[in-house]
Amino acid sequence: AFLFHLSRSGNFRHQSFTNVGKLHTMTSGKMSRPRRKERNSMATTLAKVATGVGSFAGILLASQALYVFATTPCLPPPDNSGHRFEEDGLVVTNYGTNDARKNGKNEHRNSGDEINCFNLVLIGDSPVEGVGNKTHSEALGGRTAQAFSNMLRKPVRYWSFGKSGLTADGIRVEMTPLLRKTARKYDIHAIVVSCGVNNVLKGDSAALFGKELDSLIDSITASCPITTSIIMLELIDFAYLPFLPWPLSKLLSWRSTSLQKEMKAIVDDREVGRNHVEIASLPKISDFLNDSSNILFDHMKQEEKDALQLSDFYADDNFHPAGHGNIIAGKIIANTYRNMKDQSALKAR
Repeated sequence: AFLFHLSRSGNFRHQSFTNVGKLHTMTSGKMSRPRRKERNSMATTLAKVATGVGSFAGILLASQALYVFATTPCLPPPDNSGHRFEEDGLVVTNYGTNDARKNGKNEHRNSGDEINCFNLVLIGDSPVEGVGNKTHSEALGGRTAQAFSNMLRKPVRYWSFGKSGLTADGIRVEMTPLLRKTARKYDIHAIVVSCGVNNVLKGDSAALFGKELDSLIDSITASCPITTSIIMLELIDFAYLPFLPWPLSKLLSWRSTSLQKEMKAIVDDREVGRNHVEIASLPKISDFLNDSSNILFDHMKQEEKDALQLSDFYADDNFHPAGHGNIIAGKIIANTYRNMKDQSALKAR
């Protein structure tokens, strides 16, 4: 217990960011809501991660895992998430305005009169579900749709089919049926996939994750036209998550980077002539946290850039993306799509 307390105090803590000292204290927050089944599952998987690495290290890691489980608030997703997402999607219409880019006040239910929309589906785990965000406007789905709308200068209709706790195989089983149903009614132009975090927590090997991911991509491509672009979100390196103490973060980092390499291998091996699949690479926040000139911050005023801190990228659990984290991820995904189209145009010449 003493060693674990020491790791939380900072002597063992992994300090990945220059501004990590500005992190606010974690509380249950106004969005906290018990999710007992998921919390019990998280406790089990974190405990499994800490086993089998030697008695002393195992005790330290197990204590850290249990502490993380006990103190990390379980945040809810926005209303009408996952299986209850709007059947006809949500539509971003006021593209290009400062208010839309910053505040996410950009969507409404389908009114039946939007034409020439770009149709976007996000499918995956808790970031797609929107855990830790009050509305879908502020979550990954809304921010990504807004980025596409700003880039394409047209309305974007989007769906966020996600559920917390799902592995790659769980997404295939539970979420791809929703994609197939949507694709029967709408021509889907792009699909964004978020998966792998729960495979890391579950302790899956890279080989097992690769098998699940390959099946998931096959299921997605079977649900949409060959012209649909598929964008995989890069699996985050757990070493850079602010809520994890060292050395637990190091162990999970080793697993996450192993699974990310497998994801790249799977994507690189996809057959030519099938749907174009690419990975959206998410930069380490430490690489640009203090770089106010970065174009990804063009939605912010200079005084906001100067006051930027690590907690501005995460929800109250310091794990799920929120705030500027979702805005920047949305921009990166949209830029990845544009690059995919540019590559396709060059090959067609």
